[in-house]
Amino acid sequence: MTKTTIQLTVAFLLAGAWAALPATLAMSDSDAPTRLQSGSHQPPENTAISRHDADPEFGSVVENAYANAYFGLTLPLPPGWTEGLAGPPPSSRGLYVLASIDGTNAFGATMLIVAEDLFFTAKPFANAADVAADFRDALAGIPDLSIDQRPASIMIGGQTFLRLDYNAGGLYRAWLATELRCHVVSFNITARDRTTVDRTADFLRAISLRPPETQPGGVSGAAPTTPVCIKDYVTAQATVHRVDPVLTDLNGLTVPVRIIIGADGKVEHVHVISATPAQRQAIEQALPQWQFKPFDVMGHPTAVETGLTFEFRSHRQ
Repeated sequence: MTKTTIQLTVAFLLAGAWAALPATLAMSDSDAPTRLQSGSHQPPENTAISRHDADPEFGSVVENAYANAYFGLTLPLPPGWTEGLAGPPPSSRGLYVLASIDGTNAFGATMLIVAEDLFFTAKPFANAADVAADFRDALAGIPDLSIDQRPASIMIGGQTFLRLDYNAGGLYRAWLATELRCHVVSFNITARDRTTVDRTADFLRAISLRPPETQPGGVSGAAPTTPVCIKDYVTAQATVHRVDPVLTDLNGLTVPVRIIIGADGKVEHVHVISATPAQRQAIEQALPQWQFKPFDVMGHPTAVETGLTFEFRSHRQ
């Protein structure tokens, strides 16, 4: 089983653990842990965040709905559902626990919202179908676990989702996933019976998703309204000028970074996904000085979102 698959499995198991907690163990607001932010900046309070400035981990529950500006999604929550325990910071492979939604008291179910960055996965996954197939194969090798429904395509909010159902240890689960901005975003439902899982999955029909960005070769003559998502866009041919970050905290790790390059070729936004504070500072100081050739879509200079990595290791390693 790959590291990425293990991380996804842990996410499912965490969802199951929350569903199994009795109501008497629910934490008060003062006891609940604070979500750790690992992006390049904190979201401004009480202000709207554009999709250009937001990072995946900035989503939260506000006014009875989970909203995430980066992915352009809003999910209204049924009465009695609340935001649960905060997840860990994003991993070095771009795996995010975006939110845990607790409906144990109202409905006897939980929902874990997870995102996996397709730029940095351990395996070369191209889409949600690849992730689903790999996860299904991993589940098939777990003793005493039954796969009730192999990945099947369904439409939710005008977007194609894949659904996979399985059960183990008296808990039933559904994984519903779609692709947004070169991420696989999944909604992981856990309950004590299949009927409750199905009823909880029906809540997703209220989800609101902004239309995906126009991709190259899409609508003829139309300029994309949001950055075009391109893997491995940073090449010698596309780069006009670069300033390498100062190598600091040489811990031997690879640091993943997402950037948005404006239509003029300048770096508009830097999101250091997982790094030490010193490494993050060095990258954030260097990348805004980079310059790229403008990317053209159907005759229109267009913003690009892409990923790159930096190695923080000594030459002796």
